[in-house]
Amino acid sequence: MEEQVKNLVLEELYPDAPEPLSDDAVTRHTTGLWKYLPVPLEEPDPFPEYLTRDAALAGCRITAARVRGKKHKHEGTNCDDWFEIAAAGEAVVLAVSDGAGSKRLSRIGARDACKVAAGYLARSIADAFETSQELTGDIRLPLEDPQFQNACGVLAGIVQQAMLKGYAAVEAAYYARAADPAWESLLGRKLEVRDFSGTLLLAVVIPAGEERLVISCQVGDGMTALLNTAAPFDASLRLMGEADSGTFSGETEFLTSEAMRSLETLQSKTKIFRGQADHLLLMSDGVADDYFPFQPGLHRLYFDLVANGILPGRGPDLRLPALTQQQLRLFKKLPDPAGYPWVNDPSVEIALHDSSRICGAMGLTPAELWEDGTPLALSRLELDEQMEAASPAERLKIWLDNYVVRGSFDDRTLVIAQF
Repeated sequence: MEEQVKNLVLEELYPDAPEPLSDDAVTRHTTGLWKYLPVPLEEPDPFPEYLTRDAALAGCRITAARVRGKKHKHEGTNCDDWFEIAAAGEAVVLAVSDGAGSKRLSRIGARDACKVAAGYLARSIADAFETSQELTGDIRLPLEDPQFQNACGVLAGIVQQAMLKGYAAVEAAYYARAADPAWESLLGRKLEVRDFSGTLLLAVVIPAGEERLVISCQVGDGMTALLNTAAPFDASLRLMGEADSGTFSGETEFLTSEAMRSLETLQSKTKIFRGQADHLLLMSDGVADDYFPFQPGLHRLYFDLVANGILPGRGPDLRLPALTQQQLRLFKKLPDPAGYPWVNDPSVEIALHDSSRICGAMGLTPAELWEDGTPLALSRLELDEQMEAASPAERLKIWLDNYVVRGSFDDRTLVIAQF
């Protein structure tokens, strides 16, 4: 209503003014303003433009990708995100880090923290189960059983120690470069540990009979979340990591923050879940902020991943020649996927589906789309033909690099474990 009143006032004051641009026209215009400059190879430790990973580990299907954000492409600077995955016996370990955007060398801290923390966590979890045979049985006991709680305490302690190892890796990255004049010349001053600041999201998924035990710890922004596609809509999500706030509005905490090196602080940031779930998602704030708040954002994120052929979804497996008359009618009601100029090459447009537009065009609520995934299954048919040869991780990379949200320009990292 406020928008309508504002438009009427403007029409009365400026009767000869041109028609206001539509949302789509504004988005297309602003998207076309971004420039593309390649990764600066002359700078020490350049990072690749993209990282992807498809893997089957410890009973989990991992799909992961990381893309350089529009702002970094526009300025010709490095991506600051990193991720790692690792097997730990029958368990799987996931790690995501986002280097502080204001720190020139934060990408190095993000990479080293991820690698060391994930490696330590994977090795230590595997060792714990090898040396303590009773752990396998203890994690399947009733939740209120003291032995189950003790086992969780042991495993959570390993996750917290992995966080501390992540900080140690950041500190080591600093000392490895502190006496090198090339790095001092790059910054125009002496290096500080804070130049390598970054967030760190860690999670381990452990089979526990018919259920999964998930232990996570998160320092900084981003999001760690569980999804159970077999559950009712209202009971299908669980947040496993919350964004930290710094001293001032808009700030976040980093591994290099003194408080984050306290075991007591890390214990307060550790979350434990055992139950039914089939997706664990870790993401940097470049994705989490675009799907904020968590509810209903994570459902929308899941729908977008299904509609664009990255996740299989809950709907039927459809083929165009075999569609029923009812499915064909639904197919005709679907909105066309939206395409905007690709930052790397504005002459190219990548068409992608948006579940919000699908719900709007078909008069569906998110809960209704959850109950019947047929529209999402139909929406991916056309894209399946266009990207038939692309792996899920490649499709995830393309989607992360090209979906458009106003005001979104950060690096984007998303790691998905399906189990």
